Amino acid sequence: MIIYNPAAGKNKFRKLLPDAEKILTEADFEVTLVPSTKAPKSTTMIAKQAAQDGFDVVIAAGGDGTVNEVVNGLMQVNNPPKLGILPVGTTNDYARALNFAKDPLEALQIIAKQETIRVDIGKANETEFFINNAAGGKITEITYAVKESMKSKWGRLAYLFSGLQMLPKLSPVNVEISYNNQVFQGEILLFFVNKTNSVGGMETLCPPAQLNSGMFELLILKKVSPQKLFQLFASIRKGTHLNSPHVIHARTNKVEIKSTTDLNVSYDGVYGGKAPYTLEIIPEALEIFADKSRIIDRLRG
Repeated sequence: MIIYNPAAGKNKFRKLLPDAEKILTEADFEVTLVPSTKAPKSTTMIAKQAAQDGFDVVIAAGGDGTVNEVVNGLMQVNNPPKLGILPVGTTNDYARALNFAKDPLEALQIIAKQETIRVDIGKANETEFFINNAAGGKITEITYAVKESMKSKWGRLAYLFSGLQMLPKLSPVNVEISYNNQVFQGEILLFFVNKTNSVGGMETLCPPAQLNSGMFELLILKKVSPQKLFQLFASIRKGTHLNSPHVIHARTNKVEIKSTTDLNVSYDGVYGGKAPYTLEIIPEALEIFADKSRIIDRLRG
């Protein structure tokens, strides 16, 4: 089953549809196409039903939000189908981590070859799942605040425009974050709990991340002045920020987040809810299509 978001990436999937059917049919797949709807969690419900109906493969055709909803549907059954990702969204972070974000036809060819890996999945407060990252802090709200119509019109520039509007409102949040028998208490600008190196199209955010390590990469950005914040963003682009005294980086399999003020948490760029949150790893929980040779440095040896 291919579950596709009709609005994703300027309707990119519609143009890709003939190629998708041809490539997958030639690889001996029987293909069923199902569009998502505007109803809340429609993609999750479709993916869960596909798993219960015995589909061997479910392909998420869309952006990171579509992938997240499909993952949440598949993780509700004991033996989920294999997951394929067809990157036709705006940012496609998880496809970036798999090294085929720029060309959906490449992703189709990889699925057709049927080579797979097993990857870790994050569990949030026992009821929700994420495959790429969880995040909190004012600036992370950009990912789910941008309207689909803006993304369709401006692409990734829509996030930049929203970010510039949000900068004056960027304020620290007082948190308590527990991990590895340690507790950080204080004001932060944002935190990430990552499974991959790529967040918001930045592939240098967390270079050490591995898809199947059984561990999260926790990044906490402490409260800093606006000047130091811009310097820190510059170091993120170079991938040197993990050495900064303003950044805490730790590898852990469980993170607990509490806050005395409102702290919105998102996962895979989708709004989750407000803290408190407990995030746990489920090692190698899902089988996905990937070209191992492209991502050998992102897999546990």
